[in-house]
Amino acid sequence: MKYNYILTLGILSIAVASLAFYGNGKQASAAEFTVEMPVGSQNMACNPAYSPTGDWMKMLSDKCFNPSTLTVPAGSTVTFVNKDTASHTVAFASNPLDATTWKLGDPKFDSGLVLPNGKWSVVLEDVGEHPYVCYVHPWMIGRVIVEAAAPPAETRLITLTTDNNTVKVEVEFSVGTATDNMLTVDPPQEVTFNIKFIDPASGKLIEHVNYDFAVIDANGNTVSSKTEQHTHDGKAEHKVNFTSTGAYTIDINVLGTGINKPFDTKHSGKSTLSISVVPEFPIGIVAVFASIAGIAVAMSRFKGRLPIN
Repeated sequence: MKYNYILTLGILSIAVASLAFYGNGKQASAAEFTVEMPVGSQNMACNPAYSPTGDWMKMLSDKCFNPSTLTVPAGSTVTFVNKDTASHTVAFASNPLDATTWKLGDPKFDSGLVLPNGKWSVVLEDVGEHPYVCYVHPWMIGRVIVEAAAPPAETRLITLTTDNNTVKVEVEFSVGTATDNMLTVDPPQEVTFNIKFIDPASGKLIEHVNYDFAVIDANGNTVSSKTEQHTHDGKAEHKVNFTSTGAYTIDINVLGTGINKPFDTKHSGKSTLSISVVPEFPIGIVAVFASIAGIAVAMSRFKGRLPIN
């Protein structure tokens, strides 16, 4: 009983730690931006609209902070560079004109003195408007607008080349994930393939292309096939319904160009797209459970040798 309890705790600990590691690995690197403190910003003349009272948003001047308004995605690094001959500060505040709102002493939101030719960086993660001020020269007012970071664009295109390098075959797919020219699909799923036949030399679509389109399973069996297809403009569309898991290939065999046989084989050849149909499951988690299974097997072999109380 004690053995089973210890084994279960060990497996769960490995799973939790591995999942946490996998999640952290998914984080994308953030962008970097620069705001300059221009020469002459130490003088109030950089901001003719400045007044200790009033609407600070009407007192933004690129001659004090450049740019005085900066829009960035969440998680970005903003670096303030002092190009002036005097020292400056950057203090974030809800109201740059109200000293009681300045976040003084907070190393994340208060730069302290930034000497001439010096710089200071801050990472901004909270979505919203972030005003700031130089409390040595309070007419220097700026703001950073932080927007929600856009999700990374998914790759929906795989580019193939026929075996004789005479046709570039672009395959755009409606669903799935592409990695190293391998398309992974979560079943059951109907996938629309939009195909373009392109001349590698000119980069233009090839007209009057004749081709075969076939779906082959891992045993070499033809799941579906369309022979002697013709496209006038070099574009084609095919829908394939994947209901069973497994490994598949889509064979696109370019027979040549022309309306009537015999076709011109200047542009011809075969290209193959590999497809893996598996339930949607993060690779990192699959590895975790594979490790857990291996540990469980190994531990069971030694179970008889372990003392059980």
